Amino acid sequence: MQSPGLTYFPKTFRNKAILAFFVALLACTGLFFSRSLPLQWMVFAIIILVGFFMFFSSFSKNWSVLGVKTFSRKLFAFALFIRLVWIVFSYFFYMQMTGNPFEYDAGDSIMYHNAAISVLLHGYNNLGSGLWGLGLSDSGFPFYLSLIYFVFGDHVIIPRLLNALMGAWTVVLVYRLAGRNFGEAAGRLAGIMMMLMPNLIYYCGIHLKETLMVFLLVAFMERADLLLRRKIRVADLFVVAALGAAMFFFRTVLLASMLFALFSMVLFIRRPGASWLQRSIIGLWVVITVWFTFSYRIQAEFEYLLDNIDAQEANMEFKAKREGGNRLATYGSSVVFAPAMFVAPFPTFVNISTQQTQMMLSGGYFVKNVLAFFVVISLISFIRKRQLRKYILILSFLLAYLAILAQSSFALSERFHLPALPFLIILAAYGITRVNFKNQRFYIPYLALMVLVVIAWNVFKLAGRGGI
Repeated sequence: MQSPGLTYFPKTFRNKAILAFFVALLACTGLFFSRSLPLQWMVFAIIILVGFFMFFSSFSKNWSVLGVKTFSRKLFAFALFIRLVWIVFSYFFYMQMTGNPFEYDAGDSIMYHNAAISVLLHGYNNLGSGLWGLGLSDSGFPFYLSLIYFVFGDHVIIPRLLNALMGAWTVVLVYRLAGRNFGEAAGRLAGIMMMLMPNLIYYCGIHLKETLMVFLLVAFMERADLLLRRKIRVADLFVVAALGAAMFFFRTVLLASMLFALFSMVLFIRRPGASWLQRSIIGLWVVITVWFTFSYRIQAEFEYLLDNIDAQEANMEFKAKREGGNRLATYGSSVVFAPAMFVAPFPTFVNISTQQTQMMLSGGYFVKNVLAFFVVISLISFIRKRQLRKYILILSFLLAYLAILAQSSFALSERFHLPALPFLIILAAYGITRVNFKNQRFYIPYLALMVLVVIAWNVFKLAGRGGI
């Protein structure tokens, strides 16, 4: 399917997004001058946002004439280059700023690093002790790191260089998935946005599981989408099942959302030559494979989730009362968070001393806020054309994962929004191709609304900490 409309990101959209960013940043700086964003993070935010929209507009237009193979090669090469540059820069940047090659407040990163070394010391026949009793959904990454350390030594730069490869390949997979569903123009837009997306680039340079986890997720979704579009092969079934099973060792709720998406596609998509019996057999085969391998563990993990049904309320209470916390956090709930799931998180344009990373990535947050406008356009298009069933794999995953996230204690955590980001980018890309004279008139009012929301968000952050 080839989508009509725009095949690139116009300069007029780019310029308005950049203008809205500066209005929000300057407004927060003027209103809260004594708590304004530190200069170094202000520079980061400007480079991140202006760089994204300038290059997105340029590449999406100039690369639209390239052949498919040439485009794929360029996409992978540029994505890899950008990530390698960031990895090298961030390594020395963190060495200078924190005294070690880990990011600010690198509790989880250092834990994974030390757990991987512990595995090597205890040996692979004693994983329980080596992994310090980490839960199964948190054991995959330190085990993966231990294999790298076993081969290359415990040099932190090596896993990050591998992150660059996985991140670049994820970009190509998103291009393929988007192109297969929404046409070549949307696929290219999605690929370029993935290549340039600041938040995804950032995680390549640190010792967290997000880059590998997103790669596994996108690979699963891309293979699952292809699985039901061509003649079924046993090898394809095993690949999809293996990718799904691997996710259990990274984040349980992602596995649940992935399986929900797969079964939704199996049951509802209309595939020529595929009977209800065939679709049911495929679905049962995948679930039986995963369940047979991890049945006891899956039950244990889901029982843990059920036992912590009040986790959101308790966590909001903790965030309100801890040192440096926001006393207004107690007002957070799934009712408040749910409407913001496609747009959140929002940028921190004020100085919060305990949130260095949030300030550094504030430009990336605003990029996502802008792209949410085009996500809404795509969703409206699906509803009007009654195409929800046609794109059920992507939509059902987003619905399941974001619904779970909205009810969790991480509803506004950028790190936990990251798995949804590739699929929101795909919808944004399709939304851009659906822009017309009728719906583009809402772009400026939307940006104005985002500026007000961002200012209100920063007021909330300061007020809750007694800064106003």
